[in-house]
Amino acid sequence: HEKCPFHFDLELDHKPPTREDIIPELAASYRSLLKDLGEDPNRDGLRKTPVRAAKAMLYFTKGYDQTIEGECP
Repeated sequence: HEKCPFHFDLELDHKPPTREDIIPELAASYRSLLKDLGEDPNRDGLRKTPVRAAKAMLYFTKGYDQTIEGECP
């Protein structure tokens, strides 16, 4: 299988990132969005906004990871 052109050396113990692990990446996206809107994300009042927005998005979408099983009596 190592000669197969589609073979990838995968880590067997690799775990997908948790939702909290992606906060820095989401914050970078919000920082970029602020820049695209003409704002300075490093100015007072906006410095913490990218991280706050990233955490808010994770909160608003937390239901995407939930199922009804075990939630209802």
